[in-house]
Amino acid sequence: MTGSTAVHRALECVDEERDAVRDRGTAFETFAQRVRAVPAEQLGSVQPQQTATALSTTVTQAPPPQGSTPSTPISRCVTVREAFAETVRPHSVADLEADESLVETVAAELTEDIAVALVAESDWTPALKSAVREAISTRQREIESLQELLQRERSALEAAIEEIDEIVDWLRETADESLLQCDFDALQAKHERLEEYRDRLEARIDRRQAQFSESTNRYGPGGTRYRSVVTSVYSDLSVRYPLLSTVTRLYGICEGCQRTVRSQLTRRV
Repeated sequence: MTGSTAVHRALECVDEERDAVRDRGTAFETFAQRVRAVPAEQLGSVQPQQTATALSTTVTQAPPPQGSTPSTPISRCVTVREAFAETVRPHSVADLEADESLVETVAAELTEDIAVALVAESDWTPALKSAVREAISTRQREIESLQELLQRERSALEAAIEEIDEIVDWLRETADESLLQCDFDALQAKHERLEEYRDRLEARIDRRQAQFSESTNRYGPGGTRYRSVVTSVYSDLSVRYPLLSTVTRLYGICEGCQRTVRSQLTRRV
């Protein structure tokens, strides 16, 4: 069982998810930087400097250099939309089986109102820029929360693996021992050791079930159950709850061994 249990495979799933979440966080940070770099202007406002420039501009004025900041609010919306498509969208649709349009992805990540504004090429106003930045901040907070949850999950798996390996190693070491050749004290020691293991495994099952009732804010205010996030992470495994499955199975093995030892003890009394 050691090294090949569902819990060991679950640890690999958590590590893969942590890498994906880290990359998603990096994508949102890059997107945030690009959004901050796009200037916004209030509708109907004309800056004094812009007015002076307009009066002095001639028909022979050279066009802006390639790659410079867009000159109109609408083209700035296009820039923000393209920045989203290049940074966040690949991570957002990575696990989707069906195709999803850009507007659907923007709506899922930044709200429907922002999606309509960006995809319809509305004016890039300070209010819209602020809304986009606030939506990004919300996602970044959720990513931080998920990173913390995955670290907790990894710690829980590591602790469980350490305990599982200890118990399995002892069971393997004693598997070839003949109970008929053990004296009463040796049998009693085995019985007590198995009772201790069962108590520890039962306590771990109780802690795990309590953990499943906790909430996380991954999906916004109110959050969702820890259980939902964990089952999503382990969706590719053959068991839905790898830690509970492995610990429960091991508990049953210890219970069966203890029953056999107890049978020998009662014959010695």
